[in-house]
Amino acid sequence: MYQIECESCPHEWMLGNAATRIQKSRAKLAEYIKASKEDVVLIENCTAATASVIRAVGLRAGDTAIHLSTAYGMVKNCLSYCAAATGANVVEVKVEFSCRMAPVSRNGHPLDLVLAKTIDEAISKGSRVALVTFDYISSCPGVIMPVHTLAKVCKSRGVPCFIDGAHVLGQLKLNCFALEASGVTFFMSDAHKWLFSPKGSAILWVSRSAQTDVYPSVIGAVCSNSPATSFHPDAICGLSDFELRFQYTGTRDYTPMIAVSDALSFRKRIGENVILGYNHGLALWAQEWLSTTWRTEILVPPECTAAMAHVRMPVQWSGAAVLLNRMLKDKYAMHVMCFALPARDHLGEAVQTHWVRPCVQLFISRNDVLAFGLAVQELAPRCDSVAKYFAKWQASSRARKQLRATCMAPVMAHKITLGFCVAPTEPVLQHENSAHELADESHVQHMSAESSDVAAVAKYSAGNLGSGQSCSVGVGFKRNSSTSAPRRVEHKDALFKPRSISNEKGAGDVRQSPNSVIDFMGTACTSLLGASV
Repeated sequence: MYQIECESCPHEWMLGNAATRIQKSRAKLAEYIKASKEDVVLIENCTAATASVIRAVGLRAGDTAIHLSTAYGMVKNCLSYCAAATGANVVEVKVEFSCRMAPVSRNGHPLDLVLAKTIDEAISKGSRVALVTFDYISSCPGVIMPVHTLAKVCKSRGVPCFIDGAHVLGQLKLNCFALEASGVTFFMSDAHKWLFSPKGSAILWVSRSAQTDVYPSVIGAVCSNSPATSFHPDAICGLSDFELRFQYTGTRDYTPMIAVSDALSFRKRIGENVILGYNHGLALWAQEWLSTTWRTEILVPPECTAAMAHVRMPVQWSGAAVLLNRMLKDKYAMHVMCFALPARDHLGEAVQTHWVRPCVQLFISRNDVLAFGLAVQELAPRCDSVAKYFAKWQASSRARKQLRATCMAPVMAHKITLGFCVAPTEPVLQHENSAHELADESHVQHMSAESSDVAAVAKYSAGNLGSGQSCSVGVGFKRNSSTSAPRRVEHKDALFKPRSISNEKGAGDVRQSPNSVIDFMGTACTSLLGASV
């Protein structure tokens, strides 16, 4: 309906009708979340809201921004980008979950105390803590966080507090006045997730004291150079500077933001308490029934659950969780969020665990939960078996690859030096060069003058394969040629003057120093695979 109206007369729509309707949506929304209309603006999504907030705090070199490990990936990425560009630091506070208690930090320490310690440590090092951000309801897992307690930690230290409430609007009752009293400076939430509004609609609430520096990610305009193309006075009458900045951000589709008003009217007809009660009750029943059927566990207690259930998957292998999720889509057309959690220190876990996050809405019934639970019960053992054998094959493949890499690594290379000598049989030469010693005199064969002696001397350095000591191996063999006459080599007497060698350990006799030396560079693979040189 709104899009038809827009396309019927785009000029009037953009300059007056859309702006007027957006103000009406903001007024109804402010009442719904218990806030002043002047502090609430409509924005396309939480990603744009995050960019606006992080730009507003003005990160500088040496500053510190803190987020919990449950922070949504987009928030982490935005903080990392801005910190890298300015030279600021980003610190993460670890969060763990248990079905017996509210979210805690590493080793079960209270989350608020760990956050306070993190802020104090940064301040003690001379760093300005420019922003602390955490979820109202985290994404994966979708757990209600102790926002008021954490906000008070920030307020007591004068640190701006930014709440990511992407999943809150339509899942819990909101009171922005209470959030501000606890110390919240910025709050954002999507309207398309749980409020029944179209995609492209979200809200950004900013405390009055912090609005001066908050601008949209796209800087728009509320008037042009021509009076004929300016906004209708009634559309922008009485708006503050903060409201005007977000009123118009260029030519785009504003109908999702306008439709927020219709979503709120729909919820009012059904009853807000009816919607929230139904979703919450079914989520609690779903995780109880699924965990009992699968013989697994629930992630968090009921007070930390809104409309998203959390149940441990009945699989042991990471690959099984991925395969199970895919098979649910392909075979049963079921989509459910699957995620892994790192090993929880306070529970003594050594490996990560795998979970599902079924979401409950008005159009979901117990029959849907039953069908999902039975489908998982059917597919999980098969997926686990496949993942188990694949993991074994993968481990074996990696071991073989590692062995090959080890064999071919340059640091494992060894060197074989072959020395060849063609010499007459009568003179006996001793040489003190141990690099070409023969290990045993018995290996040297005396041949007639009609043939020639060929002495082969090999020296093998094991490198890292053995003790690291070099060993000398002497090899003597007789070469007869069937196609050519034996070669006689003439030598001057001076060359055959006997020498004495040391009797030190490892020394031996060398009948003849080689006339030529050939070096072969090989690797450990040569020895391990039994290859001959």
